[in-house]
Amino acid sequence: MGEGPSVVDLFCGGGGLSHGFQSAGFDVLAGVDDEPAFEETYRANHEDAAFLSADLHERSGTEVLAELGLAADAVDGVVGGPPCQGFSLAQANPNPGDQRNFLVTRFIESVYEIDPDWFLMENVPTIATMEDGAVREYVVDQFEKIGYEVTFGEVNSVSFGVPQTRRRAFFVGCKDTTFEFPEGDHRESAAQTTLGGGTKSPPVTVGDALSDLPALDPGEERSDYATEPATEYQRRCRGDAALTNHRAPNHGERVVGRIRRAGEGEKIPYDSWSQKRRLAWDDPAPTLLGGPRPTYHFAHPEQDRGLSVRERARIQSFPDGFEFHGPVTKQRQMTGNAVPPLVARAIATAIREQVVAATRGV
Repeated sequence: MGEGPSVVDLFCGGGGLSHGFQSAGFDVLAGVDDEPAFEETYRANHEDAAFLSADLHERSGTEVLAELGLAADAVDGVVGGPPCQGFSLAQANPNPGDQRNFLVTRFIESVYEIDPDWFLMENVPTIATMEDGAVREYVVDQFEKIGYEVTFGEVNSVSFGVPQTRRRAFFVGCKDTTFEFPEGDHRESAAQTTLGGGTKSPPVTVGDALSDLPALDPGEERSDYATEPATEYQRRCRGDAALTNHRAPNHGERVVGRIRRAGEGEKIPYDSWSQKRRLAWDDPAPTLLGGPRPTYHFAHPEQDRGLSVRERARIQSFPDGFEFHGPVTKQRQMTGNAVPPLVARAIATAIREQVVAATRGV
């Protein structure tokens, strides 16, 4: 274990939150999830952290600590992003047909049972408006009942140097202090003026993120970079890592033909896939979607194919040294559902400066 404040990551997926907190100097003790591909990816990229394969619908926070061999006072903070699809306050009992309904409540219960000094919960922004705001009020109220002062914030990832317009909701709760969300130093769009964006930097674009990666034909895989890094973002992503996970979806000619008909930034002509579009070099990407998708969602700005997992990871701000494992559908799910590490790092840094410092009296 390290010397930084300690964290357990519930519903950890492949580990976007864990990676961001580690890079901010936290000691991530463990990730918890119940998908084999998530476990393989998490273990490969977080060698100093344990992984507990557990269904948090059935495991209490106390049981999680016991199975990880952690003392009750070993965890300073709990982080995680429980799914909220189907969550409804109108349901008095869990719906067996959709066990995701009460995973938000299970996260709250786990925080109560683990009893950390602070927590962070991430979710989709619609949690703020579900049932006319009643779900957000419920979440805040439940955390306050167990002793936390809660701050709610909606964050756009592009503001923190992520090449993607991705809005997410965060709840941060503290026992002994209050929390204020950090403000990013990037403007939210390429069109936003300096006047409107103050002294902020322009957004990181798809071109800034992907232009050094080698071209691919459908089904092709490459493990060599096309050029030297051309942007600071590319240099940060590459470090001294090898290129992995850069394989194009194996499209047939019919799909290639559809993609070819779309210009940069345009929708791809499908009758039932209105969200499919070709990315534009000079803009951030739209929100990358998760789910175990068997096919592509966004197409490359100029190559007639869907994105590789590495391109998806770049758009989410994962470094190239972060390798994804398991079936490619699960790799797409992990990259689509993750908290971008740059966002996680920014919020983690703010927690360290505001909350941990106050808790430890430093």
